[in-house]
Amino acid sequence: MRFFTTLLLSVTAISAFSQTKGIRCIYATTYPIKQGFYELENKIVRDTILARAKADRKIYSLTAVNGIYLCTKEPSSVDKMPLMVDPRNIYVDLNDSIKVTQTFYVNKLYVVKSRAAKLDWDIEDKTETILGKICYKATLKQDPRITAWFTPEIPFACGPLGYYGLPGLVVRLTTINYTLNLENMTEVDNIELKEPTEGTAITEEEYSEKVDHNYKKLLDSADKVTYME
Repeated sequence: MRFFTTLLLSVTAISAFSQTKGIRCIYATTYPIKQGFYELENKIVRDTILARAKADRKIYSLTAVNGIYLCTKEPSSVDKMPLMVDPRNIYVDLNDSIKVTQTFYVNKLYVVKSRAAKLDWDIEDKTETILGKICYKATLKQDPRITAWFTPEIPFACGPLGYYGLPGLVVRLTTINYTLNLENMTEVDNIELKEPTEGTAITEEEYSEKVDHNYKKLLDSADKVTYME
């Protein structure tokens, strides 16, 4: 009970703090090197993949102010392990329940506007100290492959890549592709966040259908190519 009371107080602090100044955070990725990479028989292929995985470093900025969040992939990113679906800007306005995602997919830039859905998290009561802050682990109920470590000590209910709804800032986020770690944070003031507009406008349903269709084509052709998991 004491644990959840503390988190409730943190939510209240977030509401009060969000009416003042904002923050800008920088996150960097680490790419998980699977055991299968080390077991590749072809030394040239193995060494190339391992070198690329170790060198891959995607950088994302997260700016948050007054219940509006903007996550941007920075030009300084090192994309040695390209993503099929590569988000460039994710804009979330929780005041009006709006989410706008600008994504680079199959050599084309898309803009998808949708409702900012409620994200539900399972929060554990065990803690870990990260960057000198007491952090709690949470798992996204809608997709248990997504886990986050957040700190109520930084009263912003947001994280990178459009993940939000936790009672504190996400300092570490693990997705199916990589882990993002908070590297630094600065305070910002008098800043206006705007929706991304560049790209082909498409509905969420149309975009999901396009991604699913191309993914199915990839799976259908998998028997012609040797893949390593």
